[in-house]
Amino acid sequence: MKCFLFVFLYICELKILFKMRKFAVILFLLCVCFTNMWTVTAQNEVRTCTATAPALSTERNTSWLSWASNTPTYHMMSLTNPTPYYAIQRFTTSDLANYNGMQLTKVSFLPSNVASEPTVATYTVIVYTGGYYSGSYTSNSPGTQVAFQQLSSVTYGEWNTITLNSPVTINSSQELWIAIYVNASQGYAMSHDDATPVNGKGNLMGYNGYWGLPDDFLSGADINNWNIAGCVTDGVEEQFIDLSVKFINNGTQQNEITNLNVNAGQPLRPIIVVHNNNSYQASLDYTDTVFIHGTMDGVPFSTHTLASDTLESGRGVWLSVLEMSAADLFTNGYLGTTHTLCYEISTPAGWHDADLSNNSACVTVSFADYSQYYHIIVVNQDGTVSPDGDVSIYPGGSQRFVITPPDSMIIDRLLVDGVDRTSDVHNLLGVGKVYTFTNVQSDHTLHVFYRLDDTGLDEPSRNAVAVYPNPACDGRINIEADVNIRQVVVYDMRGRALQKFFFSNVPHQCNAWELTTSSVMRPAGQQVSIDLSRFWRGTYILEVVTDAGVFSKKIILQ
Repeated sequence: MKCFLFVFLYICELKILFKMRKFAVILFLLCVCFTNMWTVTAQNEVRTCTATAPALSTERNTSWLSWASNTPTYHMMSLTNPTPYYAIQRFTTSDLANYNGMQLTKVSFLPSNVASEPTVATYTVIVYTGGYYSGSYTSNSPGTQVAFQQLSSVTYGEWNTITLNSPVTINSSQELWIAIYVNASQGYAMSHDDATPVNGKGNLMGYNGYWGLPDDFLSGADINNWNIAGCVTDGVEEQFIDLSVKFINNGTQQNEITNLNVNAGQPLRPIIVVHNNNSYQASLDYTDTVFIHGTMDGVPFSTHTLASDTLESGRGVWLSVLEMSAADLFTNGYLGTTHTLCYEISTPAGWHDADLSNNSACVTVSFADYSQYYHIIVVNQDGTVSPDGDVSIYPGGSQRFVITPPDSMIIDRLLVDGVDRTSDVHNLLGVGKVYTFTNVQSDHTLHVFYRLDDTGLDEPSRNAVAVYPNPACDGRINIEADVNIRQVVVYDMRGRALQKFFFSNVPHQCNAWELTTSSVMRPAGQQVSIDLSRFWRGTYILEVVTDAGVFSKKIILQ
């Protein structure tokens, strides 16, 4: 039988009145195609497809509010200029008369998609109460927003059921508007049925702050009833199930276990199974969210969800909800100890578990210890290396050391077992200088040496103090500055303070002082001399403290 294709092209100008001015906005170019086969003729079109209608009768004390037909045929709409819009089903006070005091707990809708032009869109479920509809899109209002849930993902071509985070109590004296906010940039984002439209209820739209029929925004639009439904319940738990959880061995066989041994160097990766026993109603599949709670020795440590999944009657789902690496087990002190690991599952309100005794399961976990440990001895005992002292490392393990040089000092050398490894020191953001041992297979020593940091001084500061002669042959050093000199400290290149010279304005017999103590007093002035003849030949750092600041100079004794 031949297939007839009728294409109607409409150009619609949407004129929106504002308080101070009005202007015309060309909103949509809509081409509506009615056909009984899949045919691509234009970017703006309605496609016909089939999909299974939502199972709207699986809950004994619930009702599904919807103007959409339960027949499997539906249509999909695409727009030339993708624009955010609301697809709405509206229920009046008379429609809600039999549901007063009940709760809207779920919203179901059917997003659409085609392979030739995949849908790119986001979806948000929004519920309003207290709205009104007068027939004019400029005066309609959805009322007060009482629920808002943005969806992270959807399944196209199937009914998606979303459980509201907070159920909405039905007040039959107020209207109820159930909306799907669609923000599409490509494709056939939303669908409607092929039944007779229930104008003003089953096919409302929202756009740019206005609410009305599709024809108010899309000239010649043929939108019937949006594929949207709301689940209203009296709160009585009548969905009987029997979910259970149990530990299975290593995930290759479904053998229930009560003990688990973890060898040293191996991770903890327990496998559990959530099972739908359904001993109460053997044919009832479970389609909802399962909450999985874990405890270690009775202390909660994890929460997981098995969401938007279906547990068919008599079937189960294997889950690896916990993984602790060998390093984690070592760090947390589990090795060589035994603990009790438990998991418990629970379901949202509306489901009644016929047997709560199997909703939790526990397993005794025994953690083996290593037969030997290696040691890293940190020579520095001044708090500049962390951790310090004797650090135990398991075979093949890694250990990071954080190095914090003293004030005004930098790392000069880092020795591992006496070998220079300074080049392996790295900067780690937020931590500082670090050195890391990896794959430790023997004992080691770590020793860090420091020296004075004179790289931060700019050139004018370096020239503010003069030191001469440099190099010095007889050990006598002259120091000149523009202001009084108060103190001179002599450092070796490892950053150790060797001698201090203090200068003050108190009169002294200059020649009476001998350089026989670590601290020597001299008169203050802009020109001073110090005798370093007792020091070995080599390079030293002078830290000169003046009234204008602190300056560093490198000197050489010959």
